[in-house]
Amino acid sequence: MIERTITVTNPKGVHARPAALIAKTAMHYESSILLKKDDVVANARQIIEILMLCAPCGSHIVVEIDGADEEQALQSLEEVFQTHFGEED
Repeated sequence: MIERTITVTNPKGVHARPAALIAKTAMHYESSILLKKDDVVANARQIIEILMLCAPCGSHIVVEIDGADEEQALQSLEEVFQTHFGEED
């Protein structure tokens, strides 16, 4: 199992479009992927659950991945967050 804290640096935070991108990325892997913020836990494959994290810019999200392809999944998710979900102006 891997656990990593990722900071949301997208100026608009995690809204519907980024949530969909996170879920789409998570679906490519068989590992279990959970996102945690404060006391809210979200399945990374569920857009609605991701939105319930209420993660504006500057939020810290703990990513917990467990499975055979956990390293690859973490790398992909970190890239999604680092590229501001493709929303940079």
